[in-house]
Parts: sequence; structure tokens; C-alpha cells
Amino acid sequence: MRRVAAVAFLALLSLSCRDERLVPSLPPGYHVDTYAQRSASAVDVLWVVDDSGSMAPRQEALARNFQAFISRFSEGRIDFRMGVATTDLFTRPGELVGEPRVLAPDTPELERAFGNSVRVGTQGSAYEAGLEAASRVLERQASENAPVLEARAACESGCASDACREGCAAVHRVDFLRPGAWLYLAFVTDEDDRSPHEVRAYWRAFEQAKGIGNDGTVVASAIIGDVPGNGCGAEPGTRYAELVALTGGELGSICDEDFADTLRTLATSAVGLRRTFALEQAPRADSLQVRVRYPCATAPESLRGCESVDRTACDGQPAEALDAVCTPARGGPDGWAYEPGRRVVFFAGDSVPGLGTRVELEYVEEDAS
Repeated sequence: MRRVAAVAFLALLSLSCRDERLVPSLPPGYHVDTYAQRSASAVDVLWVVDDSGSMAPRQEALARNFQAFISRFSEGRIDFRMGVATTDLFTRPGELVGEPRVLAPDTPELERAFGNSVRVGTQGSAYEAGLEAASRVLERQASENAPVLEARAACESGCASDACREGCAAVHRVDFLRPGAWLYLAFVTDEDDRSPHEVRAYWRAFEQAKGIGNDGTVVASAIIGDVPGNGCGAEPGTRYAELVALTGGELGSICDEDFADTLRTLATSAVGLRRTFALEQAPRADSLQVRVRYPCATAPESLRGCESVDRTACDGQPAEALDAVCTPARGGPDGWAYEPGRRVVFFAGDSVPGLGTRVELEYVEEDAS
């Protein structure tokens, strides 16, 4: 991620790229803060689904709307693995359930396989402990992976090329909790967590599952009973909400009949696409303008979050040139909003900038004369 201050007038900025003698001085108080929107290249997703007596319709909603989740992975060509566990610590502790145990982009009939996996039944313990269940799955995966990774390291020690190292990884392969992959935890439950330890202890354990130096590659989200209360009889998921806040994930409501919108939001978080972008300085609210530059070859369906799109600058440019200028709507369920308390621009719904885009936040500084 990179932030730069630049001239507010993009026409002059364009000229400056062609002839450095035309670069004007920066107008006082004007800024264009710029971010590159990137995503993870590989993500391991662990779903922890409540299997107690009240969860049958929620499991069905999750299975029925899987396409809303997986479409983000397909658009970004993310190399993913998905596993499903339950909140029951007594029947299947540490186990991934379903067949196949780990789902991947090449899994036959992926949607059907996911649906079968998340329909975990309703005979599980009423003592739901999702955080502990996730911790045990990760501990078991780490234990199973350890000898394989040791053999891979021995193989790689004799390598002098990337091709050789790739060959070692292919021979000594792990299916889940892969080195280099982000870890995304998704909890789905209508009860709060009853795990034995403090939430921060689980947070640290989940971070450590990816090893030292991988801060920020573990994110948790949850579909839970709204906090502090809700109208569908679900217990507020206070502990899950605390974990989500610590990791920067997303919250959805278990009360929703259709999980499609929630799953799209979770998927955006899972692949690492950012929804929030901070400003260097506090802006004059009426001066703030937001643009997202897409590659010229971007298909129209990927620009559905744009109020308008200007492709004029794409004439004669290569397909990858970031010259398709999207102006997203301000406000609404698929637009952007400025949050002065955090000094950030937040993108909602379909307005979230796509993979490989450049976000430009143009404004006049609040205290500028």
C-alpha cells in the first residue's frame, strides 16, 4: 500500500508524466492520496458452523448462497482451500468435516460439495465453543503438516532455483494451513462463544498459527446474533464480535433470511480487498472526490459499483493501463461514505474497489487557507 500527495488537477498530473518541465507546484492544501488495491494470492478459509438444534435453516441459507461468497475468489483468481468444522468440542474435536475434507478451485461440483459440508446437522452439543473448535483444528493441522514441511525444507536445502523449490513444494504438499496463504476464519452461529479462554488468547493463538512475521494475514469474520440485541431470538455473539474487531474482519447477522449480501461482504474481506482507506489530512467535507482507476480491459459487470465510467483515456492504451476511471456513488448501500471520526473513506457493497485498481482520494485540506 502506498500513499502519495499529488496535484489535485489530474489533467496537469497527466501532462507532468509526459514532460517534467510542465510539473506545476503543489497548490496549498490540495491532496490526492493514492492506494493500490491488492489481495492475497492464496487463502485458507476455515468455516466453523454451529451444529446445535436451532441451526438447520441457517445452514441451508449458507449452502444456498455460497455463490455470493465464492464469486470474489473467482474474479480475483485466488488460490483457495476451504474446510468446515463444527462448534461441538465433544463429537468431532479438531476435525474437518465433509467430503472432500478440503475444498479447492478444482473440486468437482464445488457448490454442491460446500453445501454438503456446511449442512453439519443439528445433533451437536448445546455448549457451542467456536473459538476453541477453530483453535483445535489449527493445532491438528499444524501437527499433521509438521513432518511434511520438514521433508520439504530438507528437499529445498539442495535447491539452487525456484523451479526446484516449486518441485519440492509439489511433492511435499500440505492441503490446509499452507505456508504463504492467508488464514480466514468464518464463524456461523446463533449463540455466543463458550470457549474456556479469553478472546485475546485465541486471537494470539490464531496469529501464531501463521508463524512469526505474518501479522495481518489472519482475519476472522462472523455471522452471529446482533450485538447488543436482535429480533430473531439469537444470543448476541459478543465474544465473536470482539475477535472480529481485533482482526479487522466483518460481521453479519444470523437473523437475515438470505445470507447473499453478508457472504459477499465476507468474501471481500477474505480475499484481502480493502473497504476502508485513510486520508493523510482531514478534508473539507464538500471538497472530497473519490475515483477508482480500473484496467482498460475491465468487463462491465465488474464495474457495477460505479455511478459512471470514463474510458476516454483508454484509447490506444494497453489492456492493463489503469485508465478506466470509475466514479462510485456517494452514500447508499453500494456507495462510499466519509467517516470523520476515523478520517477514512469506507466503500460499501458493490462499490468496493476491485483487484488491481488504484484508489484516488482528492480533497482540500480542512485548514487550508
